[in-house]
Amino acid sequence: MAEDNEALEDIEAEETVGESTAVEVREPEPVPEEQPKWADVDHSKLYVWVADAGNDRIQKFDGNGRFLFEFGRPAGTRPPYRPSEFKGPFGVAVDKEGNIWVADTGCHRIQKFEGDGDFILELGTEGYGQDKFYWPEAIAVEPMGTVIVADTHNHCLKRYDEDGEFILGFGFAGNFDGFMKFPSGVATDAAGNIYVADRDNQRIQIFNEDGQFLSKFGEYGFEEGRFNFPSDLTVRTDGTLLVAEKSQNRLQQFDRDGLFIASFGEYGKRDGQFNCPMAIAEDPYGFVFVVDTLNNRIQKFDPDMNFVSKWGTIGKEEKQFQNPSGIWLSWEPDWEPKDE
Repeated sequence: MAEDNEALEDIEAEETVGESTAVEVREPEPVPEEQPKWADVDHSKLYVWVADAGNDRIQKFDGNGRFLFEFGRPAGTRPPYRPSEFKGPFGVAVDKEGNIWVADTGCHRIQKFEGDGDFILELGTEGYGQDKFYWPEAIAVEPMGTVIVADTHNHCLKRYDEDGEFILGFGFAGNFDGFMKFPSGVATDAAGNIYVADRDNQRIQIFNEDGQFLSKFGEYGFEEGRFNFPSDLTVRTDGTLLVAEKSQNRLQQFDRDGLFIASFGEYGKRDGQFNCPMAIAEDPYGFVFVVDTLNNRIQKFDPDMNFVSKWGTIGKEEKQFQNPSGIWLSWEPDWEPKDE
């Protein structure tokens, strides 16, 4: 009987082992992370134009920081200034025809060039009036193809057509609504509204396409939602505003009504830090490019404001800068995303 019991136990043990080994335990397959729609954007078809103020030139890169070409040479110490010469150009913009507009700040004029840097025309001399400038620091191309200039030390904005003919001017020195004190940045939206970094009034002002005052927000301070010399701004693809503060070394995001959303950056030289950010631009996919002036570099961020890359060091060679101060983005036809 003992032998039968042992045999029976062996059979039960074998069955138990067979049952346990028949069950296959599988690890759950990881769910692939959903990639954002901008993850595979080809930035070789995006062009980054930088006003390299201290080197008296304009440099062109692709959206990955690859150097493409440069143009410009230093101007003399006093007028008359020759075509294609610059004295500390602070602003650059590219129109729908591919022509390049430069705010030639120290020469108190605007110059227009073909896409390859060949000179087309100039407008303005030092002074006050519709065809005169005093230290113009910013320039932008509007949706209708006209050009708007922040005539910084004349405390006003001016609009010109493609031939440089004066169309409209608005703004006076002061801190009332519609008045300005050293406007240093200008941006537009698809509706034609004009956004101004009213630097020394520590605020942002918004005008309609006819230059009529619509609203404002901001006051001096170091806290979030306040400004310490806002130098430039861009209208994001989602309709919010991103403002660069040169003296606070940060970017702040607001909604159209001026309500604070988020803050990015701090003083320093590391990735995502700034030392006097002077200019900012956003591409159609939401990537943000910042002119980090005293760090002599360009920083690139993804649409969620995560650091992506940087390029530039101090110097006079290709891909080097000396106090870069302005930026503009252009791109190949059909590169930007289509409306769904």
